[in-house]
Amino acid sequence: MTFVRNAWYVAAWRHELKEQPLARRILDTPVVLYRRSDGRPAALLDRCPHRLLPLSRGTVVGDAIQCGYHGMCFDGAGQCVRVPAQTHIPPEARVPAYPVVERWAMIWIWMGEPERADPGLIFDRLPWDEPGWGLNIGPETHVKVNYRLLAENLLDPVHVTYVHPSTLGTSAMADIPIETSQDGDTILVTRWTRDSAAPPILQRFGGFTANVDRWQYYWWYAPSINVVDFGAHPPGSGESEAARQAGVRMFSNHFLTPETEHSTHYFWCQLRNFAVHDERVSTEITEQFMIAFDEDKRVLEAIEQARADPRIERPVHLALDAGAARLHRTLDRLIAHEQGDGVRV
Repeated sequence: MTFVRNAWYVAAWRHELKEQPLARRILDTPVVLYRRSDGRPAALLDRCPHRLLPLSRGTVVGDAIQCGYHGMCFDGAGQCVRVPAQTHIPPEARVPAYPVVERWAMIWIWMGEPERADPGLIFDRLPWDEPGWGLNIGPETHVKVNYRLLAENLLDPVHVTYVHPSTLGTSAMADIPIETSQDGDTILVTRWTRDSAAPPILQRFGGFTANVDRWQYYWWYAPSINVVDFGAHPPGSGESEAARQAGVRMFSNHFLTPETEHSTHYFWCQLRNFAVHDERVSTEITEQFMIAFDEDKRVLEAIEQARADPRIERPVHLALDAGAARLHRTLDRLIAHEQGDGVRV
């Protein structure tokens, strides 16, 4: 299994990166993140080139990170700037550095060719800075599954009925068909559930007591960002953007950063168009999604373990798998282009 490397991934939440170095494995590569003296983030390969002690076991000294074994210091570009007990710095005393950008509430990292790390490519299709939206941020979640399996789950409206009955699902949704489409490297799976009871989370925060029309728009942006636009409004209100915005609406946002072939760093948050400044609501929404995502985690980790010892040679494919099939074809194509000629198309 390989990864798309020429892309921006979330390495950490902004609040995770404090005074001490932060170790993280990203795309099966050990990385250390730290803040320079002016607060700017830096990211290096988490290995001292002398004895290979992880630099994350060291300390931050000004703009550099100091190895905890013999005190060698490396700046944000990976260049050694100090060797204790000698004035000569060997030219090979350097470590790979990775471009990083702090944007929104996240630290983004580029693990591919540094010269192609254009900050303009960072995902920006959410109303982060727009008025009228509240934000809650969940904890960084470590999931012992391949990132593709996690992304498949986040393109699948059908599982919600069976995995999340206490939060996101209702029985009325079970047999509603889904629609799948693709535009370039972006996949969309949609479903509308008409004139039925709202799911528990929308009853709780939207105050719905009568039936609603409920929408689910599951977006996947290559290589590993999922956004679920979901909400409800009175039956017959329509499907337009304006109609959805007039209802009770949430964007559930999922940033999947592969750790290894069998584990993923999962960063998630929600944007909402109600109770915008109510921190109590933010806390309660986070708690509800922690319940839901723990349910996903248990199911997906069980699948990952089962895949290591398969007893069914040819898994059955259903109509609901159309989004997942497109996802795999898109990733395979992007990875093949990178491996073939170094150009992502």
